Amino acid sequence: MNSHEFHELTHYVMDSPASPPASLFAGGFDDWRSRARLAHFLAMPELKKHDEAIELFRSVVEVEIDEENPEQVEEKVYALQRLSSCLREDKKYDDALHYINLAVQLVESTDYLYKYILRGEVWADRWNLLYNKQDIETAENEINEKIRVFENLDVKHNSYLYYGYRFKAQLMATGLMKEEALNYMRKALSFMDIPEKYKPAIEKAFSATHNNVAWILNTIDHACPSPEKIHWDI
Repeated sequence: MNSHEFHELTHYVMDSPASPPASLFAGGFDDWRSRARLAHFLAMPELKKHDEAIELFRSVVEVEIDEENPEQVEEKVYALQRLSSCLREDKKYDDALHYINLAVQLVESTDYLYKYILRGEVWADRWNLLYNKQDIETAENEINEKIRVFENLDVKHNSYLYYGYRFKAQLMATGLMKEEALNYMRKALSFMDIPEKYKPAIEKAFSATHNNVAWILNTIDHACPSPEKIHWDI
């Protein structure tokens, strides 16, 4: 991709229903953050620019950032995370795992509390890719280690434990083990700050009498607030 193509794609995105402000891309093609931001929009399914998004995301992988700047760290982690998810959509699981591993390494090299990135979610992306690659044992071992390290700490709203127990619940669901799946999901939610107004719908989902466990877990997910919109301590 060159500067001219980048310029055309910025206008394509700005003229789309997403309609982001031009200021997001003001740095132009030579600015890695502008390229990453454009890639995020191009990766939206409705814009149908999947390959172009991947190309732009790849262009920021080797960029050196200021790790003393939380915003730069967060923006690069987010780009690596989204690049991984794009490749996962293409079933390129080895490549996807490589980039989510880079995201994990970067996010764990700092102790910032980010605005948009959840450490547990980045790990969960890795665990889901390990599941795709049928390496469930490694994922479970990592989750158990997170539980060992964090569960007895005085950290109430913990994204590592939320996503770890949620993954365990999903594994139980694949084996149609309803009681175990729901127990793990309740445990996951105990680390999430849930406003009172969401709780009736969540309890209704938990009380389903049928045995379609995957459906129940999906309903619980939809009844909960979006994780990026609520308070986390870590």
